[in-house]
Amino acid sequence: MGEVMEYIRVAATADVAPGRMIPVEAKGAKLLLANVDGVFYAAQRKCPHMGFSLCRGALNGASVTCVLHKARFDLATGAVMDDPHILFIKMKSKRGLTTYPVQVEGDAVMVGLS
Repeated sequence: MGEVMEYIRVAATADVAPGRMIPVEAKGAKLLLANVDGVFYAAQRKCPHMGFSLCRGALNGASVTCVLHKARFDLATGAVMDDPHILFIKMKSKRGLTTYPVQVEGDAVMVGLS
């Protein structure tokens, strides 16, 4: 049998304005929570390349760009959209972001963890 998904309240819908993201925690997991036109996304908070906080990055639609190395990730799938680079040096990203399912119940934003 698969693991049971537990949904944890991490924020109120009003806590995250459209086009913004905030740091949240659920059961010890440090996450970023983004609101893209009323659709909420949750992902690991740290960039998988060098561990910099993605909450300090740029939210462009349903993607987040690391401010330090310009790596860009799809918040729905975690896929790497642009590899990290510094000046003219391109690096290959070893992995994408870990993403988490999100549900909204009333005004509560809930993140699913197994």
